[in-house]
Amino acid sequence: MRIITLSAPFYDKFSRNSRSPAVSKGGCVYYPIWLGYATGALEQAGHEVKLIDAPSAKQSIEEVEKIVKEFQPKMIVIDTSTASIVNDVRVLNRLKDIHGDCFYVLVGVHASAVPDETLKMSQKIDACTLKEYDLTLVELAKKMENNENISDTLGLALRNKKTGEIIKNPERTMMTGEELDELPFVSEVYSRNLRIEDYFYPSVLYPEVTIVTGRGCPFKCTYCMWPQNLTGQT
Repeated sequence: MRIITLSAPFYDKFSRNSRSPAVSKGGCVYYPIWLGYATGALEQAGHEVKLIDAPSAKQSIEEVEKIVKEFQPKMIVIDTSTASIVNDVRVLNRLKDIHGDCFYVLVGVHASAVPDETLKMSQKIDACTLKEYDLTLVELAKKMENNENISDTLGLALRNKKTGEIIKNPERTMMTGEELDELPFVSEVYSRNLRIEDYFYPSVLYPEVTIVTGRGCPFKCTYCMWPQNLTGQT
């Protein structure tokens, strides 16, 4: 199945995947780390996946629309942050208008923190994921490909198409070390889809590549959304 994983167009160099999303005064631009790992997991499951990080590459909505029209995906996964959520939903609505034959999933910290509120922002949103979404997307894609019922997918919140009621399934158990070891190196995903020159951390030498060797954090730093809304507190 063809799938697009998208960090949607917004302000140029908007670091959506940062622990505190913003256009950084220091020019810091995080890689789309979690989208990258999910892309690798989906590829490993046999899907053809295209990762697009529009803010880092300074891609417009028109350029993304062109890619969608040419690639013809069956699922589009869009990352979210609270700072960009109105824009993210607007992009989803626009893409659905030109490519309606597609399942649209919102992932990331905002969709995970308030899935009910997020789903109510647009009837065109098909689902939101809760916390880690690598294996949730793999299960969802498998069920869609096999025309199976997706309503009981762990880690997924979605709308009942008949009643309009929001279904919020239980969260998926955080990934174990063994499951993380099975994921492909995210650097391989980056090299196929991104330009490393588009990413910059002021604290390290340029250019650099970020990989994450574990998940979860026991702390509750107020500037960091990852443990509370994505990777867990382990």
